[in-house]
Amino acid sequence: MMFRKNLVCSVALLFAVSTLSAFQAKPADLTGTWTGTVAPENGSPSTAHLALTQKGETLTGTAGPDAERQVEIVNGKVTTVKNVTSATFQATQPNGAVMKFDLKLAEGRLKGTILMERTDGEKRSAAIDVGRPK
Repeated sequence: MMFRKNLVCSVALLFAVSTLSAFQAKPADLTGTWTGTVAPENGSPSTAHLALTQKGETLTGTAGPDAERQVEIVNGKVTTVKNVTSATFQATQPNGAVMKFDLKLAEGRLKGTILMERTDGEKRSAAIDVGRPK
């Protein structure tokens, strides 16, 4: 009798765990080319071009205004919490300015902010909105 109770409890537990994992969203894969716009706080919008590679939670690749002018991204990380996928990374421009990206995946687009810290300490921010070319 005790064996039967243990067996039923074990089967119920396995069923509950498999049901929960079926409802968890798969993390989005951000690998690919993303293009769009960057809109500085006080300035005209310009183009943006990201070439990203995701392996698990690690994000690598390049960022720049177009495919010809790219810099390597570092410290790239992708997380998914409560069905919201976020990406953070940094890119250092040739003049030494560090750009910190904080993006969220929404409706197939990466949207968020870029905080630029220049070598003289000046900080600027911009909105970024990029999507995969169709």
